[in-house]
Amino acid sequence: MQQHTYGDLKVLVAATDSELGEAAAADLAAVVKAELAGKAEIAIIMALGAAQNAFFTALKARNDIEWSRITILHVDTYMGVAESRPESGASRMRKHLLDEVKPKAFYPMRGDHQPVEEELERYTQLYQTLDPVLCVVGIGSSGHLAFNDPPADFTTRDIIRVVALDETTRDQVKRAGIFQTLDEVPHYGLSLTMHALLRPGRVLALVHDADKAPVIKRLLEGPVTFMCPASLLQTAPHATLYLNQPAAAQLTAFGGGK
Repeated sequence: MQQHTYGDLKVLVAATDSELGEAAAADLAAVVKAELAGKAEIAIIMALGAAQNAFFTALKARNDIEWSRITILHVDTYMGVAESRPESGASRMRKHLLDEVKPKAFYPMRGDHQPVEEELERYTQLYQTLDPVLCVVGIGSSGHLAFNDPPADFTTRDIIRVVALDETTRDQVKRAGIFQTLDEVPHYGLSLTMHALLRPGRVLALVHDADKAPVIKRLLEGPVTFMCPASLLQTAPHATLYLNQPAAAQLTAFGGGK
């Protein structure tokens, strides 16, 4: 596995998706083991995206993660979409990971709750009470983390916000097949803020999509800017970005073109 550093961020490039998933799963297991050595239970934040397929497979294959002592928080949800619907991140997270590993608890955001201010308050209190020790995220085609599309707010200390989904993100959601038509993709979501995503002691970001190679190059080789929200990872020494070769194809340090 190749390694390079961009700013304060460690970047690992795997030869295969399986290697990517296994490396990230091993790091998560090590963090969890260390944290649980001194605590009865912990909380972590988990995202659900294409790069998580190999990661989830690797997690489910491990027998050294005490899921019964781990509570899961989620990174974002579609506004107006109930967690019981198959399109929701909560339903897909349960289907692809949580129903099998059986964590202590899972607290998804309630995208259909009204008034939304009550849900923002509930989730803020959950986050602050549980104080998650690790966050797993993907990176979107817009450069977003969770639903923090550009221009992202790097200064807020809010935990969760209502955010507008830009057209790049909505198109990505449609292409992923989560909704049947672009018109069905919501225009708004609930999302943990950049502050909330990067506050845990460890952050693991995973990307394996070849079509995200241009945004990976921009966020790593360009400036830190709210117009590419994930570029803030460059300032995070507690974060690791895991890429496969197609996602890293345009990076100069890994042999990509300038």
